[in-house]
Amino acid sequence: MTIRMHHSASRPSRRWSAEAGIGLCRLMLAAAVAVALLVVWPAAAKEKKPVTRTITGSVLDPAENGIAGASVELTDLRTGKKVAIYSQQGGRYEFADLKPDDDYQVQASYKNQPSEVRKVTSLIREMRVVIYLHIPPPKAE
Repeated sequence: MTIRMHHSASRPSRRWSAEAGIGLCRLMLAAAVAVALLVVWPAAAKEKKPVTRTITGSVLDPAENGIAGASVELTDLRTGKKVAIYSQQGGRYEFADLKPDDDYQVQASYKNQPSEVRKVTSLIREMRVVIYLHIPPPKAE
């Protein structure tokens, strides 16, 4: 192993000083990152995801078979806002990320035949509410 020395035998070369400076910069950067993490991490851990409600279920025909493609409408009874989706395979539908303190009503429709209107009240504390919507048989004309 050879150590390069400058003119004076007691003074290390500039190359050694530059490498030490880079190492010191890396050490200071690592310390700054560690301090930043110590400050940010607890604050991020305290932030909780907001609690939301999900209303899910199936749209069913009179024989209890799921109906895919039925229109399912959700109404927020506080704001009057309406959202409509189509039921999927097996008649399944889902409305997620709803405010648990609001009241809702849900109704399905298929081939101009509406289901009953079902309500979900904020008094219900379950965050996942399952509602089966039944489409009646077509009316005879």
